[in-house]
Amino acid sequence: MNYRFGKPRPVAQTMNRMPAVLLLLAVISVVAIDLIFDIGINWVDYILIAIIALFGFKGYLKGLVNTVFSLGGYILALIAAAIFSPKLSLYIMNNTTIGSNISEKINEVVPALSSINTIKISGSQSLADIFNENPLVKNAVSENPVLEQLLSFTSKASDTSAMYAETVTSVNDFIVYSLLRIMALIVIFIAVKLIVVIIGKLLTSVLNSSAILGTANRTAGMAVGFTVGILVCYMVFILLIPVLGALNIVKVPEAYPESFIINFASKIL
Repeated sequence: MNYRFGKPRPVAQTMNRMPAVLLLLAVISVVAIDLIFDIGINWVDYILIAIIALFGFKGYLKGLVNTVFSLGGYILALIAAAIFSPKLSLYIMNNTTIGSNISEKINEVVPALSSINTIKISGSQSLADIFNENPLVKNAVSENPVLEQLLSFTSKASDTSAMYAETVTSVNDFIVYSLLRIMALIVIFIAVKLIVVIIGKLLTSVLNSSAILGTANRTAGMAVGFTVGILVCYMVFILLIPVLGALNIVKVPEAYPESFIINFASKIL
């Protein structure tokens, strides 16, 4: 690409704007299709679309080279969270009072659980197994749909072998462990992401001395931005909000479980 006074020529500037123009047209098209054909998108879906689009636009502005460090942080954080969240959850249950506090809170939110939470389970049982063998548990959990959805994400957690089998021995333990695991996943994810971001900023400061990366870099940066936006929406809307809703910390609106995108994501993830 040729430059004049350190800036791209007008043709290059026009090409660099094309990804942003296409993104705007795509968002407008989705809104128009829903308004015309009523495809079942509600306001929660619009929020998700807006968040993902904004992350895509941010990736467009930053370009691939800068964005890739951010994406690497999300990937490493997700892997670390998946590996270490079970062990951290069990450590918290065994060495702090957080688990008992959560148990008391759950009994307040779902009173029916207080009379059956001592039912014993084995370390190899999944949520479906517990429900099949103990209909009372299923009925109690069903009183809180958000809690039921949340438990489904950690429906089988025997991946920590002996430590899990020794710690999780009752329905109460299973529910507390499930909630703690989601919380631990989020905490580890954030901590690792922050560390990688710091490293990424140091590396990016070195790369900032290079020339403008061009249209290809911006287009690739937008694609990576979309990926980051999807990951963030997954963490917040699929994991965090159900946790807060199950503990009655926030009120989950009726439109949330009716969201087309959230229901679709829950089926494929």
